[in-house]
Amino acid sequence: MNNNETVKKATFGTPEQRGNVTIYPALPAEKLRIMHGRKIRTAAYTRVSTESAQQEGSLILQKEYFENLIKSNSEYEFVEIYEDDGITATNVDRRKGFLRMIEDCKLGKIDLILTKSISRFARNLGDLLFYVNMLNSLNPSVEIRFEADRISTFGAMGEMLITVLGLCAQEESRLKSESITWAIDKLFEQGKYYVPAVYGYTKEKGRDKPLVINEDEAKIVRLSYAMTISGYSFSEIAHTLNAMGIKSRLGNTNWKPGGIISLLSNEKYAGALRARKTVTPNYKTHKSKKNEGEKPQYYDNQHHKSIVPPLAYEVVLKIIKNRKGNIGGIPCLKAVPEGALKGFICVNKNMRGYTLNDYIEASYSVCEKEEDSEISIFAEKASIFDFRTYHTVSTLLFEDRMKPSCLIKDRKMIFNAACRKALGSEKTEMLFHPTKAILALRSPVDEKEFQSTLITKPVHLTSFVPVALESAELKYRYQYRIYGTKRVKNGECIMFFDLRNTQIISEEKDGYILPEKYAEHYGDEYYENITACGLHKIDIEGLWQALKESRPTDSLVGQIVELTEFCQKNLTEFRLNWRKNNE
Repeated sequence: MNNNETVKKATFGTPEQRGNVTIYPALPAEKLRIMHGRKIRTAAYTRVSTESAQQEGSLILQKEYFENLIKSNSEYEFVEIYEDDGITATNVDRRKGFLRMIEDCKLGKIDLILTKSISRFARNLGDLLFYVNMLNSLNPSVEIRFEADRISTFGAMGEMLITVLGLCAQEESRLKSESITWAIDKLFEQGKYYVPAVYGYTKEKGRDKPLVINEDEAKIVRLSYAMTISGYSFSEIAHTLNAMGIKSRLGNTNWKPGGIISLLSNEKYAGALRARKTVTPNYKTHKSKKNEGEKPQYYDNQHHKSIVPPLAYEVVLKIIKNRKGNIGGIPCLKAVPEGALKGFICVNKNMRGYTLNDYIEASYSVCEKEEDSEISIFAEKASIFDFRTYHTVSTLLFEDRMKPSCLIKDRKMIFNAACRKALGSEKTEMLFHPTKAILALRSPVDEKEFQSTLITKPVHLTSFVPVALESAELKYRYQYRIYGTKRVKNGECIMFFDLRNTQIISEEKDGYILPEKYAEHYGDEYYENITACGLHKIDIEGLWQALKESRPTDSLVGQIVELTEFCQKNLTEFRLNWRKNNE
């Protein structure tokens, strides 16, 4: 077979003779299909970004236009109109119609895609170029025509124009996102929020319409709070609601512990509203995350009528946080009311959800705020000599592994063998003074009366260590060693650790860093040393009562009685028992 016969069997454009060479130009893919007797399989893609009535009308018009356009062209074979209603174009992951169209292209069902504009197809330049190139690489290639932009991906300038216009569409999307965020911020600043109705409330359409209590659902909300306060587990509450046939907003009777916790944690039931709980860092992905300070939050504690008392909400929040730490009943902080440890707070390694301010408030509940002590007062009481110009060399300058010490590392406190030996016990009670940044251990302790801690192993204090470090303005990322100071009387022992007088453990072997104050001198002034950790109260004033029992001082504790009537009323209505959680 000669070359001329081979050429005749192939279909090319009009031959062009150049000297001894005959050029047979290639034809566009569209003409090739027609010459081979096959129509162009054509589909269209339509999209609107919201579900408003106006946008819904735009979607219908787009569909009618493309369907008529395709069916009226004798060279086209109509495939389908693919659509996405109320879906953004900055991310294709949620665009089911778009993704289904791409799959059909891969299966060879489509030759040509018609769409209104580049912004309808994609507003994310990365997605736009990815899918254009992917469709071009298929065999046979799939063409995209953007009607309003008058661009085809098969055109000579197609890729360049698509890139430029794609950038414009992406920038337009970014500006629109910023504009919407700005508008929301301004509304929040004016106290205007969009609040969807949660279980227990109903609401008419409109941003300014108030939440209205749905009494049938509100009874179930109150019951859930009452059961939690009275000691029922979240699993028991879910089981009770399912057994009673209580339907959720979704219309099912499949309550689960996680759903109960979510309900109880919602501030709206206390009449409050927290706006801007989440933020969307990237306008392209539209993925939200917890707002951790990236945007201002707005909290209105009297936004609407409450279903439960705010006190019930506060108590339940503390119960939720501390049930994870295996603390039964209603958790609360306990302070020592008298003696050398007055104002110290009992440290419970399982206690969660308390901040430094909570510890300070509990401490102040048993002792008044102390003003800065005048050294001269103690100078007169300490001795007949005046040592105000003298300094006591700090023990931090002399590393001594034989001296009692506490190592703070990775939210753990590790007490050395010398500490256990000095206390004469493996179990002690741990206490903390939040304003003085002092940790204390006392022994012996009666495990029935005191919260004892085993110090033969590292003590895990996940929630407490950050609080302790904050009180001394220490940073979490370092390790610290604090040396203990012991006082003994009547067979009772207290070990004090001053968190403001600590060694910073260096990453280098056998190295450590001293506090900044030791750059100028080698220790504290003589009387400052005496007053450190409140030692002057023991050594000079003779104060002791080392084993004075701590007592509940949390501001909520005194109000628990107020919740009794709330719990009993709502439990009785459903014939459930009042367990007396904190009896």
